[in-house]
Amino acid sequence: MRALVIGAGGFVGRYLVDHLRQRGDEVVGTTNLSPRGEENEDFHALDITNGPEVGALLQRVLPDVVYHLAGIAFVPEAESNFDKTLQVNVAGTANVARHCSLLESKPALLFVSSAEVYGHVQPNELPIREGNALRPANNYSLSKRMAELVVERYGRQGGLGYAIARPFNHIGPRQDPRFVASNFALQLARVARGLTPPVLEVGNLEARRDFSDVRDIVRGYRQIATAHQGIFNLGSGRAVSIQELLNTLIDISGCAVEIRQDPQRMRGPEVPELYGSIEHAKQVCGWSPEISLRRSLEDTYRYWFDSLAGQ
Repeated sequence: MRALVIGAGGFVGRYLVDHLRQRGDEVVGTTNLSPRGEENEDFHALDITNGPEVGALLQRVLPDVVYHLAGIAFVPEAESNFDKTLQVNVAGTANVARHCSLLESKPALLFVSSAEVYGHVQPNELPIREGNALRPANNYSLSKRMAELVVERYGRQGGLGYAIARPFNHIGPRQDPRFVASNFALQLARVARGLTPPVLEVGNLEARRDFSDVRDIVRGYRQIATAHQGIFNLGSGRAVSIQELLNTLIDISGCAVEIRQDPQRMRGPEVPELYGSIEHAKQVCGWSPEISLRRSLEDTYRYWFDSLAGQ
């Protein structure tokens, strides 16, 4: 199977490329900047906001399946620049979906959305199912819901076969340290290496979220994209507090640290608890998570600890 991964240079994209190749797929990847320093037959620089550029690449590659992961993914970044978020997340997705629908070969499209589109969920609506009401609560989730509508439009009008993944929080080695688990792991690794005092800066520790491993998530992407259509939640199916996440990482690191709450890390009012039902993905695709939360956190911490060697 010939796969095109749009956004192959990102945290999740790199894991997806590795997984697809392990499964025997022929993979071509794109990134907004060439990840290997120069373009080659496997990787291409691509600006998804440039429609003709997107169309030309699809015509060259002629993929069987397109995985669209590219976009602005950090909530505070989307809040600070909504114009750019709309251009990349919505207009960029429109370019991808439109040009997929124009190909005679009609590749399958997997659009990676986010469980953030569910927004403010009431306790009686848990666990979140794919049919839950959608109440985007920030610029990021709004842009993702708008992009979903774009994909659905080309599915109806352009004969495009598509699936939409709504992953909950996923973590693992190499994740951007702006995200909570990676940030805690990096802070603890710096303490363990003697690079900083034994103090951890944290935000809200009471929120409970659905965390899973990025390697499980990309396995789900392939299972959805290659055989199924519709909307699928991907996650662990349970909620874990940020406090538990922190406690586990502290135990893994073996560090004794002081915890300090940083007002700059607080996002304002948050939904106390969010977790999803993954029954649909289990029943339709045969997918379920396999990697434990502790292993994910161990691997994330070890990545940062090893990366800091010699500093």
